[in-house]
Amino acid sequence: MKWRALPADFPAWDRVYAFFRRWRTKGLAQEFHGRLREQARQAEGRHPQPTAAVIDSQSIKAAASVPAV
Repeated sequence: MKWRALPADFPAWDRVYAFFRRWRTKGLAQEFHGRLREQARQAEGRHPQPTAAVIDSQSIKAAASVPAV
């Protein structure tokens, strides 16, 4: 992420990054993401935890982490 490109109504970019870095180190960023996902799913009347995932073959071929054969 380009931290210096944050919207003007945010605090200074270095302060925002410092909070993010601390949250990431303590695992809070991932926990916040999970909680928000659960709340969004419940707001739509869905089960809080996903029960399935779909990955198409094109996504796998295009992934940078998958070496070309």
